[in-house]
Amino acid sequence: MGTLVKLILTAGGAAGLLLLLVYLFQDRLLFFPQTMTEQEAELAAEHEPRAEMVQFDREDGTTLHGWLVQAAEHPGEQLLIYYGGNGEEVSGQIMEMAGPLSDWDVLLVNYRGYGMSGGTPEEEALYQDAEHIFEEAAAGYSRTAVMGRSIGTAIAVRTAAIFQPDDVVLISPFDRLEEVAAEAYPFLPVRTLLRSEFDTASRINELEHMLVLAGGDDQIITPARTEALMEVYEGEAVYQLLEGRGHNDLHLHPEYWPLIGDYLQERS
Repeated sequence: MGTLVKLILTAGGAAGLLLLLVYLFQDRLLFFPQTMTEQEAELAAEHEPRAEMVQFDREDGTTLHGWLVQAAEHPGEQLLIYYGGNGEEVSGQIMEMAGPLSDWDVLLVNYRGYGMSGGTPEEEALYQDAEHIFEEAAAGYSRTAVMGRSIGTAIAVRTAAIFQPDDVVLISPFDRLEEVAAEAYPFLPVRTLLRSEFDTASRINELEHMLVLAGGDDQIITPARTEALMEVYEGEAVYQLLEGRGHNDLHLHPEYWPLIGDYLQERS
């Protein structure tokens, strides 16, 4: 019996240590910053003459870096701000968006800790950064849009709830981070451990309309999580589940950019 008790206590201690480590280092399981040098940042836009580097200075001394890709014609009229995924350094969107969104100025700013941006990513800081960037960048534009992908959809929705842009595009959105985490780690009490909320469901009805695209084969943000968000939404939405695509290749679906383009055009 003594040996059994020791085994139980040892197992319990190991489990407790595992939970403590998950709690303390959970941001490392949530955010995967991809950094870059200044030279790499300059090279990222060298093949797109309409792209220029920009930066935003925050009150805490953090500088956020990114790019503004100007519209092919009539720059300064329409602005779309993009919020990337938790492992995304956004310079890859320069060439991706320059063609399909050529009617728009597109603003791509890396989160704290990503690219050349300083600081460390944390939920509330990302929200506040997005608010500051929108307020500063959108001034003077006649039309604005926000577009978020994965964890960036939570940031896009919060920003849209505050500023009410003309258009909202959500790629692989979810209802709440705890629900996504519970699917990914069913053996952990994630609802107790999580500090970050990224609770899109609580804010989604502050939006009047949106376009939502999700991948039918997405194993990270499963269709169930996107549909749970859609079930609580009471506004006007265009929702398309693109079959045969997952979390990281959704943009390769032949209907991806046409759906986004049509939505933005129809609402203009």
